[in-house]
Amino acid sequence: MTLPAPALPGKVIAVIIDDIGHNFAAARPFIRMPHPVALSCLPGLPHSGELAREAARTGKTVLLHLPMEPMGYPGTDPGPGAVLTSHTRDEIRRILEKDLASIPEAAGINNHMGSRATADKRVMETVLDLVKQKGLFFIDSRTTPGTVALAVAREMGVPSAQRSVFLDNVAEAKAIDARIDELLECALENGWAIGIGHPHSPTAEALPRLAARARERGVNWINLESLIAYADPGNRDILR
Repeated sequence: MTLPAPALPGKVIAVIIDDIGHNFAAARPFIRMPHPVALSCLPGLPHSGELAREAARTGKTVLLHLPMEPMGYPGTDPGPGAVLTSHTRDEIRRILEKDLASIPEAAGINNHMGSRATADKRVMETVLDLVKQKGLFFIDSRTTPGTVALAVAREMGVPSAQRSVFLDNVAEAKAIDARIDELLECALENGWAIGIGHPHSPTAEALPRLAARARERGVNWINLESLIAYADPGNRDILR
């Protein structure tokens, strides 16, 4: 039986910081800030495990930032633990199991790169089958207009949502502020929005400005799990 849907707390946003694991100094401002930032940790990097544990201890949502094959592969390397379109279903499952074992704090997964892999239905069905078995959620980072990840996740009943705005493709204050405005406009128009940033100093400095602007415009910054419950009505009985 599906439980009653939780009341929507007005317009809402969530923020994910990708590419955690390269170094402590870049990640710690996000771990320590009071806002409900989610930290997405790459597998196979020197500091991923320790930073994931530290983030979880502070109450932050932790994700596995799953490397997936981009269009430019092999010239563009997604890094260790990557899922490729050439992998068999069994190979994909083994890789994903190993990646998840390296970040046991992960409550969900989002893709790192993956412009080719997220457009491949077979690959996404295999990934999302294991995501569902593990009781995790999936966020489509939307690195290609051709992605099928969200559609497949919804078909399979995996709690899911997708990125609305990349906050810091240009890691400068003025550019990030423009993307902040875009994120808030998206939330006001659609009810919710997800911003993805990266562990850059200008991004860390911008997030308190995001919090202030969100308050001014009546937008609530909530944790990622709560936002998924609103963005994916079919799974409101799964994520509370």
